[in-house]
Amino acid sequence: MVHSPQSREQATLIGEVARQAGVSRDTVRLYTRLGLVPCQSRQAGSRLYADYDESAVTLVKGIKIAQSIGFTLSELGPIAAAYIAGSLDDSRQRQLLAAKLDQIDDKRRQLGQLSESLHAKLEDQGQARGRA
Repeated sequence: MVHSPQSREQATLIGEVARQAGVSRDTVRLYTRLGLVPCQSRQAGSRLYADYDESAVTLVKGIKIAQSIGFTLSELGPIAAAYIAGSLDDSRQRQLLAAKLDQIDDKRRQLGQLSESLHAKLEDQGQARGRA
């Protein structure tokens, strides 16, 4: 993904972003390919390099944290875009977290119902065996 030009002094190569963020280069490549982490492409001889600005490390770390609390990469697309645009304020972050918590609570209720159903089914089958 090619974005606005940045000076070479501000640019960081993928290996350094990965090292500082504590992830693999493949992770940074994936996030870049999905449009979550912007970079600027730079030709050097026959090779094409991806230059990242200094906010890339913070963004990659944030993506990993968001994934660990249940956000999917597809959900993170618009969130990362808002972060990059500077419009992800505290209020918006609280809204996103509350919505994710509601999703998780709904899923937990569904799993509880499924668990009760399976327990009842197992109990019914156990009683049927006892009668046989």
